[in-house]
Amino acid sequence: MSQLLPSEFSEYEIYCEKWLHPTEARRNTARINSNMEDIQAFYDAVMLRLEEMTIYLNDQPYRELNSQQQNLLDLILAFVEATSAVERFQRPIVTPLFPPERFLIHESTGATGA
Repeated sequence: MSQLLPSEFSEYEIYCEKWLHPTEARRNTARINSNMEDIQAFYDAVMLRLEEMTIYLNDQPYRELNSQQQNLLDLILAFVEATSAVERFQRPIVTPLFPPERFLIHESTGATGA
């Protein structure tokens, strides 16, 4: 298997199959289709080294990220997606009163790197 993440964070490879997605919509779908036990485990694991991850990426210009660094950023963004379930709603979906498939996520293109 090729290495998906920088070697400094290789222990997080086990989360990549489920949580590593290049778009917000796909990360949102991963959260919605997960149970709270899996979401909590992912959240707890990333929380342990989130500061290290952000410091590591902070030194890299966005437009110059290699594929492993971009994957690490996408994994952090998946963590952000998981935080709403863990810290706010205590469930994978925002509300059972509004079907999650009705939420429309509009992806932004052309990141400025700023």
